[in-house]
Amino acid sequence: MSGLSFRGVAACAVLVAGLAAAAEPGALRLGEMELVYDTARWRVESAGENSVTLQPVGDAARTLDPVMVDRGPGSEKDCERLARRRLVDRTYEEATASAAEIAGRPAVRLTAHTRCRNAMPRGVVICVEHRGTAYLLSATRPGCRSGGRNLFSGIDPLLELAGGVRFQP
Repeated sequence: MSGLSFRGVAACAVLVAGLAAAAEPGALRLGEMELVYDTARWRVESAGENSVTLQPVGDAARTLDPVMVDRGPGSEKDCERLARRRLVDRTYEEATASAAEIAGRPAVRLTAHTRCRNAMPRGVVICVEHRGTAYLLSATRPGCRSGGRNLFSGIDPLLELAGGVRFQP
């Protein structure tokens, strides 16, 4: 037999299988924003000129909610107002704002608890401005009966996706 042991062959097989299973990163462009994402965790469900909806897949589908990324005219000072508009319906309590950063740019992050009887994930929206365009990433609930993911997963889908955002120079 050659210099490879059974253990060595098994280790090589596991390595090759792992490499084959590794998904290529996906990328989408929305205006001057590029978003690179893990295709093993996300797929594009719908895409238009000004918005994209990403759906979690595989194991991520058990703990993450869909995320909408869209754009429209707006300045940095408009971001909080635009983000609040996403969380203003009878499903949500008053949203809380905090500072964030996306691709080195200042952003605003809003979170709001639902008014649902059952435990539901909070609504979360992050807004960042680039060259007169406001980009919003949002994970919101369409209502109290729309199911819900694991509230205690500790995973924030917006921060995961925001880490893959780049803006054209």
